[in-house]
Amino acid sequence: MPWQLQQAEALASQPQPNAEQVAQVAQALADFLEKSPTDFLEALFSSPFGRVYELFVERCCTAALPGESIQATQERLSGNLRSSGFQGGEGHGLLLALMPFFPPGSMKVEDAPAKLPGWLLALYRRRYEPDTATATAAVPSTSPSVASESNSGTPSLTDRIFLNRMLGLSNLYYIDPDDQEILQELRQVRLQTVELLLSSGSQVLGEAFCADFGDRYWAMAQSGIQKEALDALEVQQRDAIQQWLTTTPQSLSAEGGIQRFAAALLFSQPGSVRLADPERNLPAWFVEGFKRFSSMPTG
Repeated sequence: MPWQLQQAEALASQPQPNAEQVAQVAQALADFLEKSPTDFLEALFSSPFGRVYELFVERCCTAALPGESIQATQERLSGNLRSSGFQGGEGHGLLLALMPFFPPGSMKVEDAPAKLPGWLLALYRRRYEPDTATATAAVPSTSPSVASESNSGTPSLTDRIFLNRMLGLSNLYYIDPDDQEILQELRQVRLQTVELLLSSGSQVLGEAFCADFGDRYWAMAQSGIQKEALDALEVQQRDAIQQWLTTTPQSLSAEGGIQRFAAALLFSQPGSVRLADPERNLPAWFVEGFKRFSSMPTG
């Protein structure tokens, strides 16, 4: 069945995606992953494919998918996975192929840390063990700004309406960058996001990145909006951030450094920023996303 990755992203941006279309794309993703070279999976999921895949399963694959062919594929892949086991590239590919067919809470990998590589373990836990994923990755905090969620639409690290707007606009722009209305709305949300980054403490920000804000931030960072010419306000904001980063000694380890670095990426094209030894210079909650961002081809 011919298909395009944009189909998956377009469905993920819809409030109520068509179940039949979701099933068709899920089938195509499963076929593709089952046949992918097993030594290519980690690189594949570090590319834009991985971001679209996660968006698609998160937003579209929240219930059992309809169709006899879906059930047959699920049964076949499950049988193959039982035969191969999880500890190997073939099992990893089969697990990824199966995820669209298993809604959150409906799959369990026993002793997952021992069976799955780090990049796949994080993906699995975000979908099937979110409490474990958050507890493992986040820095404990009693800050009420992250501990409690709101739904007012006010720019916030935890406001569901604002976070969904970040994600939706980033996806829509990625699909159709010529839509000027979408572009202007995304520019506004980018500035609001920059203000949030600059006004947050590093501990609070780390907790937010390990929750839903992190996925939304990386969707915006990878959307490609950075190729658009900046207006005067955006130039002023970008230049102030870059001046602080370049004139502050050991800026990334200074208070406010990671916040400004994260904000600067929203003005920098994917693939255009390099950093020596990111594992040492960046916090754990930021490093994997940055490595994906920096490895993307420049547009």
